[in-house]
Amino acid sequence: MNPRQIPLARPNFDERELDALRDVLDSGWVVQGPKVQALERALAQLHDVRHAIVVSSGTAALHVVFLATGIGPGEAIFVPSFAWPAAAHAATVCGARAVFVDCLAGTYNIDPDDLRAKVAACGQAGWGEARAIVPVHEFGLAADMSAVEAVAEEFGLAVIEDAACALGATYGGRKVGGLGRAGIFSFHPRKAVTTGEGGAVVTNDDALAETCRQLRNHGQGTADGRREFLTVGLNYRMTDLQAAIGCVQLAKLPEMLDARRRIARAYLAGLADCAGLRLPSDPDEHTWQTFMVVLDDAISRDGIAARLAERGVHAGPGSVAGHCARVYRERLGYSPGDLPVSARLARQGLALPLYAGMTDADVEHCIRSLRDVLKGPRP
Repeated sequence: MNPRQIPLARPNFDERELDALRDVLDSGWVVQGPKVQALERALAQLHDVRHAIVVSSGTAALHVVFLATGIGPGEAIFVPSFAWPAAAHAATVCGARAVFVDCLAGTYNIDPDDLRAKVAACGQAGWGEARAIVPVHEFGLAADMSAVEAVAEEFGLAVIEDAACALGATYGGRKVGGLGRAGIFSFHPRKAVTTGEGGAVVTNDDALAETCRQLRNHGQGTADGRREFLTVGLNYRMTDLQAAIGCVQLAKLPEMLDARRRIARAYLAGLADCAGLRLPSDPDEHTWQTFMVVLDDAISRDGIAARLAERGVHAGPGSVAGHCARVYRERLGYSPGDLPVSARLARQGLALPLYAGMTDADVEHCIRSLRDVLKGPRP
């Protein structure tokens, strides 16, 4: 008999999303329209910012905000290595250089000490003019923003938060996204709130917000009361179909975050004395987009994942180390040993199933399966 299958992630959809889609289809207005505006208002209210500009993906949001801030050739953008490399890619597309920074073993977030060292060395190393720091709130846990802000202030850098995984998260009681000049979110299916694909820029900067709106919509704006192409732009619009789903999803966010925290607490308790792994940090403000353990070096992460799959538990890598990617090894000369913590997190990090629809029995099966697999012959 095949074991029940527990996926790594699963969107939380029900009849409410279907009803919202029917309303949009019935209206005939399926591109950027009233549902997009409604989603933007709700996002701005949720994160205590004046502006939210929704776009087609989190990467599009990064690209738009980098363009809007004028990031370009000859400049260096500091990004954590252990994160999806969207920020590094967007900076590179803009002509800037991505400078990877190592991460902390417990929180998986950017290491403030390594950040300061990299910024201080930037000019002498020939990386370009230091321009911006892009802290990633990895897996829904805010980076140490006080330390990041201190480095930014010392060197006169902008802070652009990559909060792709951290919708609804806070840092010291402050909502993420609005802590720097701008922030971005993602609505990919592995996020707590999904629109299939989608993203958003949030900011309190009125001029920056207007430029982002123009850039996402072919550079269009209004001049002398008429539509005009005011800048060279792109088509990064979100559809009203996606936004309608997003509005429903956003209304569910409190209950989905509660469920994620409940599941994470169960993992932490059930694996507390489990040999062969290190558990993640557990601050109260964590929103748990992903639950990742770090296996001991002697253990094959891929081997463990394969044996879990035999039991119906779909686990896998937590994220990647950007400095280990072939494109950045070839372009910028990185090697894995340059940022050892990030390299190890990418090599030994194991993400376990985590989504709002998991039952207590599902979580218990995942815990028991991982414990059993780690006790058995090592792959």
